[in-house]
Amino acid sequence: MKIYLNRACVAEYPLPADGVKNQRFSPEGMPAPRHQPHHRKRPTAEEEKRLRAMSPTVSGYLDVVLKETRGIHRHRFLRERFALTGRIPNAVFIQSIERALRYRIASIETIERIALLSMTQDVPKLSSVEVDEAYREREAYLEGSLTDAPDLSIYDQLLEQDDE
Repeated sequence: MKIYLNRACVAEYPLPADGVKNQRFSPEGMPAPRHQPHHRKRPTAEEEKRLRAMSPTVSGYLDVVLKETRGIHRHRFLRERFALTGRIPNAVFIQSIERALRYRIASIETIERIALLSMTQDVPKLSSVEVDEAYREREAYLEGSLTDAPDLSIYDQLLEQDDE
């Protein structure tokens, strides 16, 4: 490429090879560009591969939904599902995807709600604690009940200072 100013060649440098796209290049002796090219493609093949390796159900879900999703939406879809695997346990993710596949759900918000529901449903209820009412008759309890009441007036002073 040659750059001219008033019919005088100001700069000259070779262009990249034919077919090179979305890569940074600069003339010899010049620093490389600081920024990445616009419209740079970021493939999601690795995310899709990891999702499919999780279980056959997840792979089947991806087959069904990706058949209808194309272009940028496809990449966003895969990245959102892959990010969800980092936020919830794998077993819960697979269970949520199974349910999403059954009902043909593609919305990430709905899948997150399914995951939250499945995590809260499996939590066992806490059993009630038996308290021995004889603690009121223990010597330590009786001794503590006869102590002086704490002086909390310092907190009243702090509240007055805040009002001023």
